[in-house]
Formats: sequence, C-alpha cells, structure tokens
Amino acid sequence: MNHRAKKARSVTSRDVAARAGVSLMTVSRTLRTPDLVSPATRLKVEAAARELKYVPDLAAGALSSQRSGHVAVLLPSLRHSGFLRTVDGLSDTLRSKGYHLLIGDCYYSPDEQTELLRLMLGRRPEAIVLVSSMDSPEARELLDRSGIPIVETWDWPTNPADMVVGFSQFEAGYALTESLVNTGYTRIGFLGGPAHSDPYGEQRRRGHAAALEKAGLRVDIQVTVSDTPMEIQDGVTGVTVLKNTFPDTQALVCATDMTALGALTECQRLGWSVPDELAIAGYGNFDFAPHLTPTLTSVKLPSYRMGKQAAELIVSQMETGVRPAQATRNLGFEIIHRQSTQR
Repeated sequence: MNHRAKKARSVTSRDVAARAGVSLMTVSRTLRTPDLVSPATRLKVEAAARELKYVPDLAAGALSSQRSGHVAVLLPSLRHSGFLRTVDGLSDTLRSKGYHLLIGDCYYSPDEQTELLRLMLGRRPEAIVLVSSMDSPEARELLDRSGIPIVETWDWPTNPADMVVGFSQFEAGYALTESLVNTGYTRIGFLGGPAHSDPYGEQRRRGHAAALEKAGLRVDIQVTVSDTPMEIQDGVTGVTVLKNTFPDTQALVCATDMTALGALTECQRLGWSVPDELAIAGYGNFDFAPHLTPTLTSVKLPSYRMGKQAAELIVSQMETGVRPAQATRNLGFEIIHRQSTQR
C-alpha cells in the first residue's frame, strides 16, 4: 500500500474545542475573527490548535465536491531566476488544464516556511510543489498529515514525502569541482553562505569538498562572509577575503552565479586577471552568464523542465486518481565551461 494512503485522521475544529474546553462556535470565532473574543480565550484556542497541529479549513462552507482549482508552490526565494523558471514551467502546464498557482516565499527561514505551509494547506490546494527544501520537522509533519499530492523539486531527497522531480545538489557540486580538477587546478576554493540559510548551497559545498578529498587536494579553502543567502555583494567581499586568507588559490567555486558575478567584477576592479590569476565558476547558469567578460563557467539546471514535469505528475494524478508510475524523476544537470576557467 502506498505510504500516503496511511494517513492519520485529520484534526478538526471539534478536537480543538475539546482540548481548549470551549464551544465549537468559540473556536470558529477565534480563528476567523480573533478580535471578537477575549485575549484569554484566544490564547487557549491558539495553544490547543498548535498542540494538535490543526490546520483550519479556510474553504469551509463550500460544497464538498467543489475543488479549489489551485496548486500551492513553496519557494525559498523569489530572487533566484532558476526558481522562477520552475514556476514558469508549472504555470505554463497547469494553466492549460484550468489550474492556477498559489505562491509562497519563505526566504530560507524554517519558521516562515512552517507558517506559509500552514496558510497554504488551509486553502486546501489540489497539490503542493516544494521548491524549498523542507527543513522544519513541524512543516514535514503538516505535509504528512495533509494527504494531498506533493512534488519535491530542486533536490533528490533520500526520504521523499511523495513524488520527486529534481536532481542531486551534492552531485552537481561534486561534478563542477571535479571538472576543475581535471582541467588542472589544484588549489580550489569555495565561497558560499551558512548552511542554515542555504541548505542547497551546503549540499553543493559538501559535493565540492568530496571531489577535492578524492583528488587528494586541500578542502579547507572556504569562505563565508554573510549570515544570509548569498548575493552579488557577498561575491565582491568574499573574493577579497579569499585572496587575503588563501593567496595561492587558483580557482574559486561560488555557490551561485550571483555571487560569481560579484567576485568577477571585483577582480576586474582590482586588476586581477580572470582566469589567469583566479579562475571563477558559478552555479545556475543565469541568463547573464554567457554575456559576461569573460563568459562565466556554470552549472546548467533543468529549471523549466522541473516545473513542467512536476505539473504533469499533478495533472495525471488529478485526472486518474492514481499516483503516476514514474513518480520520481532525476533530470540531472550540465557543466558548461566558459572563459572564466579556461587555462
């Protein structure tokens, strides 16, 4: 039996009322119009709802046969062009089938992730697509209890919640650094954000380190200059920190193309030749990568195809009522070498 068929009974507002010791009407009033109840009552009801992991049905009152007609998408950030391409793939495919998207941006925050997921599930979507990795145990539990189709993207999880259309971030990080080793670089650094704010970047860093370790090279040439997800300025700052701390570094792998852009422009401002004095590689193959001077080596990701195929899985399950046979799809990635790393 499919593991998603084994769902616990959904918590209802009656359960919350019983836990809080109030009437069903009081629970409804507290959740919908909290200003109309006393602060003490509101605290009791909210505490009971949290304890029971209750998700209010914001669509209550509609006919039971009526469908919401929307698919929820949880993103880590709206600033990443690759994530937006995945949204494009979802939207282009779902719109033709009469579905629309409900989008939430948690900006890499586990707490915000949980709250957004609770709100999304309260709208009773037909399915939910995860572009953001599900780092919060509470959020994972909410997903498991929801009983709706889930598609994880931008990752290749060892313990999938349901369906997966993605690739391995670890393998992508490994492959990029291995390609630089094969090119002849022996002192290769990594510029990325902290693990708690960029879990995908952390997976790529681990792949990077594994490739260096296999080659018998130094793995400690690493720089983190920010406590938030990486941006252009982090590349500007980080490349200087790198060269001051590890002056013999030959090549730098950046967690994203945005960071690589900052590093490249700062090198040009300081008169450091790329790639002669420092080779630079990014990640994501953003639109600007082939138009920089020098052009930027990067990892091309199946951003649009992930969205398109995730949508196809959802539509298939909605139309047939059966989980698709090929419900896990590894779409891989492509290393694109350009001038910024050519020896």
